[in-house]
Amino acid sequence: MDPLLDDSTKMLVVNDSSPRVAAWETAKTTPIAPIREAPAIVPKPLPPDVPKLFYRRGKQWPRAIAWFGFKSFWGHLWHLAASVIATEDIDCRDWMRPASSRRLTRRLAETLGAVRPDAATLAEALDDDVWIDFVSDTGDDFSVSKAVAGLIAARYEVDDPDAPGKKLVLPRGHILLFGGDTAYPVATDIEIHNRVIVPFNQVFRAAFDGKPRVLLGVPGNHDWYAGLDGFGRMFRARSVDLDRVDPEQTKLDDQTIDRLGQIGHFVEWVEAFRLGELVVKRAALALTGYTPVQDASYWALRVAPGIDLWGVDRQLRSVDFQQRGYFAGERDPSRAIALCLADPVYAFLEPNPAGQKALEALDLSLANDGLLVLTGDTHHYCRQTFGKGMQIIAGGGGAFLHPQCIARRGLPQPDAEFPGPKTTLVLALQVPWQIAHGRSGFLVHTALALLYIPLFGVQWSTGTPAPVASFVTAAIATLACIFLGGFRQKLARVGALSLVTGAVIGFLPLLVFSTVQWICTLVGHVPDPLPLAGIAFALSVYVGTLAVGTYLMLLTILGIEQHQAFSALAHPGYKHFVRIRFRKDGSGADGWVFGRVDPLAKDDEVVLVDHFRWKNPKRTS
Repeated sequence: MDPLLDDSTKMLVVNDSSPRVAAWETAKTTPIAPIREAPAIVPKPLPPDVPKLFYRRGKQWPRAIAWFGFKSFWGHLWHLAASVIATEDIDCRDWMRPASSRRLTRRLAETLGAVRPDAATLAEALDDDVWIDFVSDTGDDFSVSKAVAGLIAARYEVDDPDAPGKKLVLPRGHILLFGGDTAYPVATDIEIHNRVIVPFNQVFRAAFDGKPRVLLGVPGNHDWYAGLDGFGRMFRARSVDLDRVDPEQTKLDDQTIDRLGQIGHFVEWVEAFRLGELVVKRAALALTGYTPVQDASYWALRVAPGIDLWGVDRQLRSVDFQQRGYFAGERDPSRAIALCLADPVYAFLEPNPAGQKALEALDLSLANDGLLVLTGDTHHYCRQTFGKGMQIIAGGGGAFLHPQCIARRGLPQPDAEFPGPKTTLVLALQVPWQIAHGRSGFLVHTALALLYIPLFGVQWSTGTPAPVASFVTAAIATLACIFLGGFRQKLARVGALSLVTGAVIGFLPLLVFSTVQWICTLVGHVPDPLPLAGIAFALSVYVGTLAVGTYLMLLTILGIEQHQAFSALAHPGYKHFVRIRFRKDGSGADGWVFGRVDPLAKDDEVVLVDHFRWKNPKRTS
């Protein structure tokens, strides 16, 4: 029987009464026609650390995930399920058989059309420098993702670091390297398709120049929430060729969003399960012009003479035994290592336990081994030097913004950052109002309303404040704040601030109820208990939400907890990626960071965020 191409999924579906089966095969139609390359962009200098207030979001669905919204809560449920199921006893990395660095290097060389595909390193195979575009934490707001793709698809003209006074054009990378958390809130095939593949392909298709390029990635925690299912469909090497496609069909797919969304497909799965059928998933998530080559969620590549590039996966809480054995076998003491991790070794200028444990498992030291660490997870740009080593945090791929460290007394200063601490402070001061007005969703409002219902039920039925109920409410709010602020670290400071916030939340209804009652008495009109309780209830929920926002704001300003406030702020700005040149001779690497302060503003120009050079520590000269 003839397979029929399903336009909604771009998969081949067998047309019979048996459960649906999907498979890709090589299309026999005309390939995409390459276009003439656009002129190189000359980036503007990085502007000073002066706050620029804007909060615009993209208008095209899917829009940014609201941190305290119900869809984000759905993502947290996936996280919980993944944490329960994906233990060390059920680890999908066990069946993976990663290619050796020698084999993977040859595979990349052949894919890129190298002149010497059997050479020992990729640079020698290409007989040229190796260019890599690194991006992380992609796939949130559709419009922002598209803007980031536009940054990656461009060429740039910069000052040549080797020839003062001359210019150097930086080409698009031979490799596009994703540093984790491909899509939010859960990197399923649906979310990756809607939030990464479609917006990126709309750009990449228009900028297709006919040159072969390679796709690599490491998974982050949001990739693991889906059990690496979506990750594998995007990054795992395919046994079939997807490069040749029907231009009209690909154009349609580039512009087609899966409107059912994750919850809709869950309902579809439940219905299919009831009927004993299978729900067909996309067999592949393909980026125009890029070929995935890896066999596992971790890999090693011989990128240049004397330099290896490793991609490490630790998202089941540790670097597993299989990886430790694999990287131990690949390690050559005479070769330097550039390391791609989904978790920073240092985050917000302090040691980060997840990244630290990853290095310990690999028996590596950032400073002593002179590593070049490329990482994300933290959604800003920060470069730090540690002895001979260097860490680059570049989490500006499309998700919300994270702050820079504000309370940094006694901490090492970064070499470069984007945005700066002044901008971070001004943005942090906006958090309470943004949360109270629903920018981050309405879970906080809903939680406070549910918390206050018993208390106001007592006050409405008696017509008087209820101090005992307020004590109980304060205790519950304190525990919730401790959990929200992260009780595993800095418990004393989190606990003290949580206690104050919990007391405010708990006794706020009593104060509001009494104040409203006093004002009504003052004006000569005392309403019935029910309207009085209703007015006080609404005011308490609003002011209580401000109190929660203030709590999160203070956690950030005081350097206690750095994620929650800006996750709720959902700021769309300060997006960036890194273009790295590994030198042909293996002497080291040069990196340029390009970004946009306000990626959704039409007049916002590309800026050169940073330029760095990493020297191969294994070279004596």
